[in-house]
Amino acid sequence: MEELRQVLDANERVLWSGKPNFWPFVMAFTVVTLIGLFFFVPILAMAILSGQLLMLVVPHFWVGLIMVFGGPLYSWLVYRYIEYAVTDKRVIIKSGLIGRDFKTVDYDQITNVECNISVWDKLLAKSSGTICIFTAGTISYGKHGPYQTPYRLSNIPDPYNVFKLFKKTSFDVKTDIEYPNKYRPQQNPGYGTTYRPY
Repeated sequence: MEELRQVLDANERVLWSGKPNFWPFVMAFTVVTLIGLFFFVPILAMAILSGQLLMLVVPHFWVGLIMVFGGPLYSWLVYRYIEYAVTDKRVIIKSGLIGRDFKTVDYDQITNVECNISVWDKLLAKSSGTICIFTAGTISYGKHGPYQTPYRLSNIPDPYNVFKLFKKTSFDVKTDIEYPNKYRPQQNPGYGTTYRPY
């Protein structure tokens, strides 16, 4: 939290801060591990059974070895430095393995928010989930058209309550930007719509 405080504005308040749940965060890399096993295990088995250890020099073996152990090891090392904060002005994501990276998302830039609960969140944590934050800047264009890579608060504890806090704060800040207090009427009669669903 100390490093996060260094990037806060003078009058900025932290409403929530946290880290991912460890096991769901690390297990998110198991797909890479499983794919690596298909390279690693058959070559290792053939080398041991045939007695030809030179088979372990082939690139497929080393690619598989890196995929099996590299993903979980990387996520375990990175876990120490990941931290998230929801403030009264923005969302801050701290990450990095050797250096420190800070990403900030201002509320007025947000176009959509999702709360996702993965299989690992359900199996390995009592309450865990990922909040995905979409902005205009998260849209990229590839060979097959546009795709989105949202900002993520990955595998955080109590995701539903953080999601509600985030949505409420985002709405309040956007309202303050669009309708400053000086221009708000004392009484607001609303739209007076006559729409009836039935």
